[in-house]
Parts: sequence; C-alpha cells; structure tokens
Amino acid sequence: MRSKETLKFGELAINLFGAGTPQQKEEKQSIKEVARNIAADNCIKAVYPAFTDEAFSKTMDNYRAFIAEYNTRTHEENKAIKSHNDKVKELLQLKEYEKLTEDKAVFIQFFPKRYKNLSDREYNKEIEKQPAELQKLLLKRRIQTVKYSTEQIFQNMLHVYNSQLMKRNREYMGLGVRTLRPIQDLDVNAYFLTNLKRNNVHSLAICSKTVRNHRRRLEEAGVFVNSRFEGHTKGVKVVLNPEIIAIFDLQTNKYASTENQPVTPQEGKKFPDTNETTGAYKDEYKKSKDATHSFGDKEFPPVTGSFHYKTVFYKNTGGNVENSPVGGATQDVKKEKTLSDKLRERIIHRHELALGLSDGDYNNYIPIDIRILQKEAFSGTLTNEEYIELFIQDLFKTATKLYRDATIYPGCWKNALNHWMQNKFRTYNGLPFNKASVFDSIQEIRWRLEHARKWFMRTGVTPLYPSNYFDITRKTNKEIGFEYTKKAWKNHLKYMESAPVKKRQMERKAALRLQDINHAKKYENQIKRFLKNKIALPDLIDYVQNNLPAQFYAKLPETLKNLELTFKP
Repeated sequence: MRSKETLKFGELAINLFGAGTPQQKEEKQSIKEVARNIAADNCIKAVYPAFTDEAFSKTMDNYRAFIAEYNTRTHEENKAIKSHNDKVKELLQLKEYEKLTEDKAVFIQFFPKRYKNLSDREYNKEIEKQPAELQKLLLKRRIQTVKYSTEQIFQNMLHVYNSQLMKRNREYMGLGVRTLRPIQDLDVNAYFLTNLKRNNVHSLAICSKTVRNHRRRLEEAGVFVNSRFEGHTKGVKVVLNPEIIAIFDLQTNKYASTENQPVTPQEGKKFPDTNETTGAYKDEYKKSKDATHSFGDKEFPPVTGSFHYKTVFYKNTGGNVENSPVGGATQDVKKEKTLSDKLRERIIHRHELALGLSDGDYNNYIPIDIRILQKEAFSGTLTNEEYIELFIQDLFKTATKLYRDATIYPGCWKNALNHWMQNKFRTYNGLPFNKASVFDSIQEIRWRLEHARKWFMRTGVTPLYPSNYFDITRKTNKEIGFEYTKKAWKNHLKYMESAPVKKRQMERKAALRLQDINHAKKYENQIKRFLKNKIALPDLIDYVQNNLPAQFYAKLPETLKNLELTFKP
C-alpha cells in the first residue's frame, strides 16, 4: 500500500542537500545500504572532494607506510605458520592420521577441498576452530604479502577515482548542492583500468584478472574496506581506508578528515565477480583522459595540477618516443593500388568503348557496386570529370541489354556518349557537378534503365538507336526517349510512400512514443521515490544518467529546483 504520510519540505531539503540518509525498512536493507551504515562513523566527509598533487602525494606516502607495516606483520605471521606446518609434516611422516577414527580421517582428507574458496586467513581461522587432534594434522596456508607492483595498480585506481569524484562534483555544482557529505565509493572497473591510456600508450600492460587479484590483495591488507559486488553491469564498489586516503575539499580549501580515523576491515559475504565489467562506462573512460576538469563555477578553483599524468606518470615517455631509433619503412616496397586507382583504370577511351559496345562485349556486364561508387564519391581521389565519365560509361555498358538482337554501329554509341558527357551532370555554364551530387542520381538512373528494359520486353516495342534514345530533349511519351522514364520514377516514389510505408512509419512512431512514455514514467517514479525520502540524491542521479535518455539527465537540475520552490511553505 502507498504511504499516506505527508512529505514535509524539511524532509525534502534534508534529502536534496545531502544532510540526511533515506528512510528504509530494516528488513529490506540491501548489502549496499548495510555497508554504508557500518562505515558511517568512519567515513570522510567533504563538499567537493578531489585529489590535488599534494593530496595524492600524501595518500601514496600513507599507503607505503601502511603496506610496510602490514608486510612486517604478515612476515611474523608466516613464521608462526611455517613452524606449525613443520610440526604437521613431521606427524604426517609418522602416520599419526592412522590413529584417528575413520570419520576424522575422511574429514582431514577432504578439509582442503571443502574450504578451498576461503581466503588464506579465513582458511587458517577455520583450522583453528577444529579440535586440537585435528589442528595438528592440517597444513595452514602461507599469507601473501603486498608486492611492489600493486603500488602502480593503486596509483591508477586513484587516477580513476579522481575522475569519478570530479564528475560528481560537476553534477552537484550544477544542482547547487554545497552541503557536507560522505565521499563516494571508488568504482573499480578492471576492464577500463587495463585500457587506461596516456599519450596513446597503455598505462598497465596487464589483464583484467590481474587487476582483480591486486584488488583482492588490497582488500586483505585493509587498504580497501566494505567491497560490494553490485552485479555484472557495474564495477566493484570499495571504500578507501581513512588511515590512508588524503582528500582535499575544494569548498573549504582544507583536507577532509574524520574523527574516528582507525578502521577495522569489515568482512561480508563474497559474491562471484568474474564478469564484473561491461561497456556501460566505456565512452566515459575514453573521454576522461585526465583526472582534472574545469568547473563552470568560478567561486571554486579548479584542480589544475590534480594527479596529472604528465607530472606523475612516465615523465620521459614523450621524449623517448621522439628520439626513438626505429627507422622508417623501406622505399623499395611496391605501392598498392587504391580504390580510386582501380576505378580510374576502368575508364577507357570513348572510341574504344564504342567499338566494344557495338561488338556486344558488354551484353552480360555487371554494374559497379553502388557501395564502391558511394565510397569514391565521399572519400575518393577521382576528379568530378573522371567520376562522371566513370558512371556514364558504366551506364552505357549496362544499356547494351536493350540492343542484344540489334546491330548498332560504333558511331551511334559514340554520339550518345559524347552527348551525355556534354550535357548531363552539368551546371548552366557547363561546369561539372560534384561527385556527391552525381551519386545521388545513380540509383534513380539505374532504376529507370531497368524499368525501360522491362517495358520494351513487355510491349515488344523496338528501342530507338542509342544516339536518339538517350537524347535528353526527348521528354514526351510519343518520342520514346530515356528522359520520359522520369515520370515512371516519380510514380515509383509515390507508390513507395503509399500505405505500406506509412503503416510502417506509424508503427515505428508508436513504438518510439511508447518508449518515451515509459521513460517519462520511470523518471517520474524515481522523482517520487526521492520525494518520499526512499533514495538519496546520488542514487537518483546515477539512475537517471545510466537508465534514461540524455534529455532526462539534462533537465534533472531544473526539475529539482522547481520541486524546491513548490514545496516551500
């Protein structure tokens, strides 16, 4: 049932400006909401968070100190594990397992297989839960330390994170939101991390699975907390440990912080995430080459040097490329003919063509593919004159089908060719049409020629000689010239635009109209959920941007501002 409670403007204001969290029923909280509630006391809050050069440097210093301490603890832990495993191996050599009952022996045998999906620490904890007589016969796993290569992965993740923060800052600036809020989670998309480029060079020469492995290692170390897998169409959301991250607030020009700085990594249910990435944000990452963006609001300074790849990553890449000793291609390589060169070779002398037409050499001629002529018209190197002559010769070769059983002298064909070259596709002062204009007429002229062939076959009328039939002044039905076929073409166009076409157009319009109605309905439903304080402003923005057409995302700020005026007391 719908709630009958009246929404007060105070609740709308709290929701709109990010000072409160949405109301949710406890029994229906999602994994995402539970993780937010757990980390609520330890989250860092800022108005417009971003990574400046100094903030990035501090974050990396904190990361190195944190990882060094973690690796030291891990080495000590591995020493204890090695001592335990040495004792287990001695007992196994003495065949102590033979003293166990059959059930316990089977349990020992299948223990590794049963808990193989657990992490190393969870696996070792599971061993410690077993009775002493079983613990001494189970080998523990060695804990992996964080390697040096993970630091570069983490740097690229910060680069992507800054892009995500700056994108959200622009959205909030457009909405006029200037309230302190928790910084958004990092969206770790392994596919786009591996495709991240700087100066057209991949930053990471690794695969997506390697990125996932490094992400899990950072989770085990406590660099990432509260990781959440939200489906195969999104990346994995993670929260950066507040002990490590240093965020600069562009609103206050100060570093954002939290009172409860220490964070205990939260452990939650693991979900499969082998296909965590899709093409949903592909265009976004391609456009976001840098982590900094300029703001439309001059009140706040842009992060001009924020984590710029030219000052942080691969400073000497450009120079190395310029001074590369690799030489150019050898000049002895035979140049391959282009499409335009091949088409130019098809143009022959008119007298030679007239002889071939008269001898019937082209009675079974196949016209040039329309796609080839289109490509040449818009991106080829033939001149306008060459393109016109190419098409006219192609047309007359096709026209020989009208005269299969007739004897036509070469002079008659040559007169027709000269007549068309002098009068067709010309302006009033004799200049040739451009290739694009000529191409627009090709389909029409070919259809008219085929229509004329079928008409002559159906009626039994003998066509006039080419020099007369292709005379552009024969425009009436009594003159039986090619120009009169324009009327048949116009009738054909009218037929194509008749009922069947209109019906299809109406069906398409109806489908588009229904789709627009559905989008508008979804837009209104999300606005209502926002007004009822069931979703937060970031959730509303993400839904409209990722699930609705661009026009809805563009008018969202105006809609929210109108709602603010409407609900004012």
